[in-house]
Amino acid sequence: MAVVPVEIVNNSGQTVRMSLGEDSDLLAHLRKQVRTEELVSVKVLTPARKTSATK
Repeated sequence: MAVVPVEIVNNSGQTVRMSLGEDSDLLAHLRKQVRTEELVSVKVLTPARKTSATK
């Protein structure tokens, strides 16, 4: 199971970022809370790409 960065926005507009397993029960639960309008959004973020050093 890969760990992915997740951004969660609640109904007050507060944003939290955390790392979760991509197939975790918690991620599935958070997505369910979006459907029931307990949360505004849950987004799996793409990891930032590292730039290679140039010579």
